[in-house]
Amino acid sequence: MSMQGMASPSQDHYAIVVDLLGRAGRLEEAHELIKKMPMQPHAGVWGALLLACSLHNNVELAEVAWKNCCELEPDSSGYHSLLANIYASAGRWDDAKRLRRAVEEKGLVKIPGSSWMECSESQQ
Repeated sequence: MSMQGMASPSQDHYAIVVDLLGRAGRLEEAHELIKKMPMQPHAGVWGALLLACSLHNNVELAEVAWKNCCELEPDSSGYHSLLANIYASAGRWDDAKRLRRAVEEKGLVKIPGSSWMECSESQQ
């Protein structure tokens, strides 16, 4: 990505473009963009590709993205869960089970999401 006369794109800019390409099904193009980044991509960039692989059932590229995510954030269980779900969607039940078991053995826990809403001036 080159923008003459403008600030250089940050890793977050790259993550957004990878996400957009991925949602459009242009997974290989997104992967090539990551490989050509002038800096080391952070886990958010690889995570965007992993999520796109989930949307488009691309197991092989998902494994590449997952490996990079895990190298950058080894204690994050979210990437493992996502790849396990990709395996399950592809009918690779043994791989999904193996990965989920590895998460349990490492003691990784997925922190559940939560949100707050205000209704009639009280928090719910």
